[in-house]
Formats: sequence, C-alpha cells, structure tokens
Amino acid sequence: METQLTEMMGKVMDKLTSIESEMTSMKAEMNTRFDAVDTRLDAVESKLTGVGQHFEELSKNTIQVKDNLTKELKYITHKVNALDRELFMRTTPQ
Repeated sequence: METQLTEMMGKVMDKLTSIESEMTSMKAEMNTRFDAVDTRLDAVESKLTGVGQHFEELSKNTIQVKDNLTKELKYITHKVNALDRELFMRTTPQ
C-alpha cells in the first residue's frame, strides 16, 4: 500500500512539475505577445500624437490667416471709404 502511495505521489509530483513547466512556458509566451501588443500600441499612439499636433498646427495657422484677413479687410475698407470721400469731394459743386 505504501508503495502504491509512493508511486501515486511520484506521479502527482511529475504532473505538478509538468504543469509548472507549461505555466512557465505559457507565461513567457504571454509576455512575448504583450510586448508585441505594447509595440503596436506605441506605434498607434505616436501616429495619433502626430495627427493631434498636425491639427493643432492647422488650428494655429487658421487663426493666423483669419487675423491677417481681418487686418486686410479693415485696410481695404479704410481705402474704399477714403476714395469715396475723395470722389464725393471732387463731384460736389463748389
């Protein structure tokens, strides 16, 4: 009976060693896959960051263009008003 128990304990120990070995292998494989996923996510994140910076730069440029157009419109309006006054002064009888 003792020999049977010893044999069973040996088999259980062998199975536990086998399971432990498989778990170590699986853990290593999971770490490798997680590293690959992390690399992919880092690449996606860098692309998204680049896109975000692109939109930020575009927004800055749009604001600058708007400001420039506002200034030019004020200048043109001023010139048109000045020409209108000059034309009025020349066409009015004195």
